[in-house]
Order: sequence, then structure tokens, then C-alpha cells
Amino acid sequence: MNLWEFLESKGQEYAPFDPRRAHRIYAKLAPKLHIENLKVIHLVGTNGKGSTGRFIALGLMQQGYKVLHFSSPHLWHFRERFFTHTGEVCDQTLQQAHEFLQQQDFVNEASYFEYATFLALYIAQGDDFLVLEAGLGGEFDSTSVIDSDLSVFTPIGFDHKDFLGTSIESIAGTKLRVMGKNVIMAPQHYRQCVSIAYEIAKDYHARIFALECIKSQTQYDVQYEKFCLTFGLQNTLDSSFWQGYVDYVSRYHLAEFLAQNLLVASFALQFFGIKIDFLTLPALNLHGRCEWLAPHILLDVGHNQECARALKSVIEQNFKQRRVILVYNTYSDKEVHCILELLKPHIQELWIFPLTHNPRVIARDELLAILEDLGIAYRDFVFEDMTDSKEYVIFGSFSVVAGFLDIWREKLCKIN
Repeated sequence: MNLWEFLESKGQEYAPFDPRRAHRIYAKLAPKLHIENLKVIHLVGTNGKGSTGRFIALGLMQQGYKVLHFSSPHLWHFRERFFTHTGEVCDQTLQQAHEFLQQQDFVNEASYFEYATFLALYIAQGDDFLVLEAGLGGEFDSTSVIDSDLSVFTPIGFDHKDFLGTSIESIAGTKLRVMGKNVIMAPQHYRQCVSIAYEIAKDYHARIFALECIKSQTQYDVQYEKFCLTFGLQNTLDSSFWQGYVDYVSRYHLAEFLAQNLLVASFALQFFGIKIDFLTLPALNLHGRCEWLAPHILLDVGHNQECARALKSVIEQNFKQRRVILVYNTYSDKEVHCILELLKPHIQELWIFPLTHNPRVIARDELLAILEDLGIAYRDFVFEDMTDSKEYVIFGSFSVVAGFLDIWREKLCKIN
């Protein structure tokens, strides 16, 4: 069967769960791959992996390196997960990788996501860098089968509790135990994550740089000196770097959390002796990461309290005291009550976006009960009722973002 039929037969992305399966498969597959000279940047965390990884990839491509950025999930097509220096891989390349894997009968037991990881390893042959984004989480994730040259930990929060644990300590431990010998850690909302990281780094004899939140040239200079000391790098501080960064953030209207992700990416690149040229760095090319579709329409993927806090900050900054219409839906395993409680002061009304044929979506009765409990006015989403005089935030799962963009593009095509 072809790749698409094979993936369809796999069902859910992470089921059935076996924490050692990917390692067993990779032990047999590794000798058949030619990735000895591939530098691997492993991204692990709860939030910000996609944008941080893409900024890293764009910075590498800017310097002429051959790169594969493997990310998940996708909005519309599976090939979105494989972004290279020439753009998204084509279906033919994916099918070729699939045919190679099908020659190894031991690979067939892999789950959907594990199989995607092995496709990425095959496609990355001959590249300079693989920017490898974890899926479910650290030590239980198929992306952990390969040793990394640099581990980058984005903000860690609550998600996938069934797999990772119900406390921030257990979640952080599971993710952080995958660290390699060189570690960059993004600013963390939960400070205990940093303490746990240092404890694990000590056991692993790893070098770790925990980045603090940076909002000024002075703070950057201090952090950069600490970074160089951690990894034994020459301090080549460039006074123009900070201004270039500030101008880029302003030029593309980056939200604060995206600006921080860009800084994390810049440190990851400087670990390899690469500095971003902000004058020619392209805009972030990932949909749904605090994306403005129009001056009155903001689109953002979010699935936990940390995402809601970041969105709350963006709403406060851009809409001031005005309340917005929140177009929303999500999955049943998310912290829906906590998320909506955080956003409630800024919600004029919630429009429920329809998600059909997806067993993970929260039951309508359950969502309505939460809205009633919080006292949030609601109705069903109707695109035709959107007007230029009101402000909208489309927020929730990747399915919501993809579904809204489908409608948005269809309507624009009819207008044009």
C-alpha cells in the first residue's frame, strides 16, 4: 500500500503506546541510514516548539545550510511536517522514504508518529542539520532515539497528563530526561522546571544554559556572556544584534512569546557559530501562531493555560479594553475550564466552531456546561455573521485553525 493508505491504517497518532518500541526499531534501522554527519537539534517542551524550531531552520537556511525541520501536527497535509531548504517535501519524496522503510519489515510495528519520525530520518540523509521536534514528550518520544548535538527545551507546562503525569514535576522530569550533552532552556513559567533541569544535567554531565526573559539590550548582554561561559565559546558580542532583533520583532508584529522564541532560536544558532541576519531573515511561515488575518481577526493555536496566558497578553496589548468574540473549540483532554476562565474578562461572546468526525473533540454538552458555569455568553459560529466592526480571536486546537482558514480562503476566493 502507498504511504497515505499505510498512515490511515495506523489510526491515532500515539496509540497503542509502547515507550521502548521506537528504540527497538531504530536500533535495527540506524545501520541502514547515512546520517553520521547530520547535526541534530532536538526541541522538547509543551509550548513554542513549532515556532522556535522554524526560526532555527530559517536561520540555518539563511546561511545556506541544508536543513530538514520535522514538526507536528499538520493542518491540512502530512507533508507540512517536513520543511526543508527547498520548501515542503513533495509527495514523491515521502513515498520514496516510505518504500525504503517498507523494505524493513521490523518498522511496520511503529505507531503513526514513530513512522513519521523514521521518514524524517531517511529524508534528512545528506542534510547538514535536522531540527527535530518532539511530539508527545521527552523520554517516551520517538524523536529521542537519536543522539542530539543540542537539546532545546521550550516552555514546559501541563499537557498529555495521561502519558506524562499530573504534576509539573513529573511532566518536566519526563521531558527533561531526554537531554543530550548540550542544553539550552527557554524561560519557564514553572520555575521548578529549571531546578529539575539542573539536577538532571548534573547527573548526565551535561552543559546547560537556562535563558531568562530578556527585554533589553543590557539583559541580553548579560545573558550572552553567561551563554558563552557555559559552552566555552568566544564572546563575539555585536552591539547591532539587539537593534536588528528589535526591528525584526516590530516589522513582523511578533507577539511577546514569539519574540522570546526567536531569541531562544538565536542562542541555539550561536551555539553552532551562526548569527542571524535580521535584515534578510524571512517572516515566520507557520499558520496559527498568533497570526493576524486582518486588523480585526487574530488566529492562534492553543491547548493549555500557558497558551491562554500568552493570548491574554496579546489581547490586552492589541485590543486594549475592548472585548472580543472568541471563536473556539478544543479537545476533551484539555484544561477547558481553566483556559476559558483566564480569557473570560476579554470575551464578549464565544462562538462555538463546529468540529465533526473527530472523537477527541470535547462533547458539546460538556462545553456548554463550562460556559454556563463561567457565565460566558455563547452561540454557534456562522462566518457570514462576522463584521468588520467587531474584533475576533480564533483560538483552540489545530483543527479549529485549519477549519477556519478553509472557510476564510473559500470566502476570499469567491470575493476575488
